[in-house]
Amino acid sequence: MPRVLVADDNRQFVEMLCATLQDAGYEVTSASSGLAVAKLMEDEEYDLLVLDVLMPGMSGDAIASLVRDAKPRLPVILMTGDSGGDFVTGVESPVLRKPFTEQQLLDAVGAALG
Repeated sequence: MPRVLVADDNRQFVEMLCATLQDAGYEVTSASSGLAVAKLMEDEEYDLLVLDVLMPGMSGDAIASLVRDAKPRLPVILMTGDSGGDFVTGVESPVLRKPFTEQQLLDAVGAALG
């Protein structure tokens, strides 16, 4: 069962994402900040990270950059509600634009896990 770490500072949104992924058969851990993601990654191994870009402490795109250096095979999906999205241009990770459907999330996760 693939292990997915989901992070967003909106607790209700994280709960919805976790429920969707758990219903699809994934083992899901959640975090509400970039620093919490960093701590969880010290202690556990994950198959995929799904990260909000704008989070307190450390942004999702900053985490994605660190992951790319430390664990280049670990896929990362970024999420953003910013319609301009200029700050995620040039990012090597797929980006889900909020709001997105459950099916778009599942499609992106399936593609990332290959």
